Amino acid sequence: MWEPRTTALGPGVRFALWTQGCDKRCKGCISPHSRVMLEGEKLTTEFIAEQMLADDETEGMTISGGEPFLQAGALCKIIEEVRTHRDFGVIIYTGYVLSELREKHDVSVDRLLDYCDLLIDGPYMEELNDGKSLRGSSNQQVIPLSGRYEKYLDMYGSQGRKIEVYIRGGKTRILGIPSRDEFDKLGLK
Repeated sequence: MWEPRTTALGPGVRFALWTQGCDKRCKGCISPHSRVMLEGEKLTTEFIAEQMLADDETEGMTISGGEPFLQAGALCKIIEEVRTHRDFGVIIYTGYVLSELREKHDVSVDRLLDYCDLLIDGPYMEELNDGKSLRGSSNQQVIPLSGRYEKYLDMYGSQGRKIEVYIRGGKTRILGIPSRDEFDKLGLK
């Protein structure tokens, strides 16, 4: 799943990409439909890269899931293609903690971490959902892996959350991380 323009998932205008498949099974997950490994829409890396480059105002991409690191090789191909045409920032949300990713000793995972400018790591823990911005729960760390987004770090974990709601083709899509109150109001729980 993808959304070409959002300001709810990081600084600037961003391309949002959600991967399919997750092995974490976090209680209260915002997107439990993305857990099943072989479901979802199949798109080529070339198609996704084209979509990312279609809007000149898009500064970067935010990748979430499912679990992005389960598709690290494909995500690397997308980033490589996009970056041959434009300097694009990369923010990734993952249910793994950084040390777990490093311990995998997987070439694609390591390469994806090298391409990542900002990593939000750790499993979602419903009991630690404190309503702070741009992360689901207080255990999740915001880790700059480059200097690209250092001046925006205060956006993460601050008061309030921003969401965007899109209705297209009879389907509703919510971007961002709704508060518990918004979950209830939107009928998500």
